Amino acid sequence: MKTVAVDLKDLLQLPIVPDKIDREGLAKAIEQVVAHLLNQEFERFLQLCYRFDLGEGKVQEILNTCPPEEISFQMSLAIIDRQMLKIHFRKKYSEQ
Repeated sequence: MKTVAVDLKDLLQLPIVPDKIDREGLAKAIEQVVAHLLNQEFERFLQLCYRFDLGEGKVQEILNTCPPEEISFQMSLAIIDRQMLKIHFRKKYSEQ
């Protein structure tokens, strides 16, 4: 989880992310930045989703099915899950 936190800290330009953090805690840590991007800089948000390799279908699903007050948190979880998956595959294929 620490690798995901460091990646997100750099990509989202966060001031600090705690060393020991779980998935939900990390989502809460990035939720305000994600909410700001969704509400104020949507084009930049979409560019970051492209960098995260977060599929358009997933973004649309969250935007269309989640209550408005949950969108930024659910989007944060989706970003974290995608980063975790990318790290898993990097490890898996670098060991071969």
